[in-house]
Formats: sequence, C-alpha cells, structure tokens
Amino acid sequence: MTPEQLKTKIKGLHPETHVEVTDLTGTQDHYQVLVVSPVFQGKLMVEQHKMIMGILKSEIDSEEVHALSMKTYTPEQYKKTNPPLGKE
Repeated sequence: MTPEQLKTKIKGLHPETHVEVTDLTGTQDHYQVLVVSPVFQGKLMVEQHKMIMGILKSEIDSEEVHALSMKTYTPEQYKKTNPPLGKE
C-alpha cells in the first residue's frame, strides 16, 4: 500500500479530514499517520484509533500494513498545541 493509497483510504472518514502519512522505513508497510477530523469529536483517543484500525482492517490483517503509529485529533484539539495544518 502506498502512502497516497493509505491517505485516500483514511480521508474517507469525512470530507474535512486532514491526513499526513509518513513511510517510516521506505518499505511501504511501516507508517506513521497524523489524522485530524471532526468525526473524532466526543470520542476518546482509543475510540479514534479503533476507527482508523477499522478502516485499515484488511490491510493490517494481510500485513500489507505491518506497523502503524497514529496521532489523532479533533480540529479543536489540534489547534491548541500544534502549528497550522498545511493545505491538502
């Protein structure tokens, strides 16, 4: 799975979802993702992560995605402690 494919799949959460994908090893199976989405509103971090894991279930089960590190935020949470997001 390419970084762009991963990004596209996660962006399916909501049209205003911001996704940044980093291939940690260059092997296209170890990724770090930053996901900022309004669908996370009112959800605990573990619930947010489960949403992402659910989207990628088949890729994780097949080990197409072998390792995934996540940072998830609502837009309001992200704005409090991070620099402005880049344009998609």
